[in-house]
Amino acid sequence: MPTTTPAPAWSPSQLTAYGVAGLVTLALALYFVFVLPDAVRRGREGVRRTREAPCLVLKPTPQSPLLGKLPQPAPDFALKTHDGQEVKLSALRGRVVLVNLWATWCPTCAVEEPSLERLATQLKGQPFSLLAVSVDESWDLVRQHFPQGSGMTVLLDKERKVAQAYGTEKFPESFLIDRDGNIRYFIVSERQEWHTQEVRTCIQALIDD
Repeated sequence: MPTTTPAPAWSPSQLTAYGVAGLVTLALALYFVFVLPDAVRRGREGVRRTREAPCLVLKPTPQSPLLGKLPQPAPDFALKTHDGQEVKLSALRGRVVLVNLWATWCPTCAVEEPSLERLATQLKGQPFSLLAVSVDESWDLVRQHFPQGSGMTVLLDKERKVAQAYGTEKFPESFLIDRDGNIRYFIVSERQEWHTQEVRTCIQALIDD
């Protein structure tokens, strides 16, 4: 009659080793389920803050009175240039867009306009658009303001529909929009210096994002 060999009994040290291995496996499983996603989130948040740090020079307002806490999708609009060419904001996806709401009768607008002109010139050829949206009553007033023309894309919003959509009542105000069409920064201008290296670094970070 064949005999059976009994299975060897596990020694206390083997049981301890298997127990420790089980606990390590459980700890790793819990890490991947609970800890790792949070670590990844915090890592992404750190990268985002690093990229956004240059934009603090703009002294942005974190919340728009009308649109709420930013970022928010930018309200779409379509306006025409002085020669009748239509510019639609949503058609500029893939580009960083600075929307500057201004008027010829606004003293602060006049002060910061040369700096905006320089910024538009400096970033020519980059995926960047500077839309200077005037709320004046006619193109005659705007053309008189730019007798030599402008390097910016100047648009007329004489009915103030865009200003209303963005909640702008006092001028100038600016909205920096990322490549996905989201308002990332809302700037209530106080003689803003737009052409500095720090501002270009901010815009470049949005282009590279």
